[in-house]
Amino acid sequence: MTRHLRYSCALLLLMGAPLAAAASLQGCRVIANDSQRLACYDSLAGPPPATPASAEAAPPALSRRLENQQAAQGNRFAIVPYKPNYILPLSYTSTRLDNPSYGFPPERSEVKFQISFQFELLHGLLGRNTDLYAAYSQLSFWQAYNGKVSSPFRETDYEPEVGIGYRPPDLRILGLDIPLLRLGFVHQSNGQGGLRSRSWNRIVGTVAFQRGNFAGALRVWKRMRLTSADDNPDITDYLGYGSLLLAYKLHEQTFALTLHDNLRWRANRGALQLDYSFPLTRRLKGYVQYFNGYGESLIDYNRSINRLGIGIMLTDWL
Repeated sequence: MTRHLRYSCALLLLMGAPLAAAASLQGCRVIANDSQRLACYDSLAGPPPATPASAEAAPPALSRRLENQQAAQGNRFAIVPYKPNYILPLSYTSTRLDNPSYGFPPERSEVKFQISFQFELLHGLLGRNTDLYAAYSQLSFWQAYNGKVSSPFRETDYEPEVGIGYRPPDLRILGLDIPLLRLGFVHQSNGQGGLRSRSWNRIVGTVAFQRGNFAGALRVWKRMRLTSADDNPDITDYLGYGSLLLAYKLHEQTFALTLHDNLRWRANRGALQLDYSFPLTRRLKGYVQYFNGYGESLIDYNRSINRLGIGIMLTDWL
């Protein structure tokens, strides 16, 4: 084949490629069925370029939890968690739990567990990003290993709540995203009478914040006295006027710190709780909790408690 002939063949091939493509496009254009016509175009275009996994930024940890909760609200058979749900079969306090109102000598080893859930009562109450919500939490201390007195429950605190929640579409404060604001009425009591009776009511404002795998919530409350009877008039001297939750998710592990303080210099009182959870199975997490300070339970709101517990967590903060 002469050099001129080779050049002629190459020129014909280069010219034929666009002609063939044009003919193929024309063939796709005349296909009546929409899905078949789209498939024809896709076959000509070839596979789309792969998107690097790093280019798809995962949503922040708190946003993922809020999105899952929002999705579960549509299922009337689903229970949406509020605070963490857990059980600590191994829970020990170095503090003496003696109290004349018990009527029995409590042991320092007991089972501690919490049940907490929430549900949406009305969506779009004051706009598309608002809702009327209700929540319920229950914290119990069970003397399961105290066989001398038939293993009674030493204390159970009940905490119903109702309020208004708002999810700002795009709000940032000090470099932190604000995914949720709430204002609620909270009642907490131990359901007892006489010397063991404890209860109080609060108006609570909550600001949730996040950045990546870091999240938290600032809660500020004002005590409301609805009746003249008051079983614990000095409770804010020990539990203060607010709390701060800080949490960080590292892979499948969660570290959390909760603080409250009365913000008084001379008679300072408060508490801290450290939480660490880690995966055991697809649905269960191992859980370690340490508490030190005032207000672990209502019956002991004015007693400093030092406790370490190990158990299982069903739902976490993140």
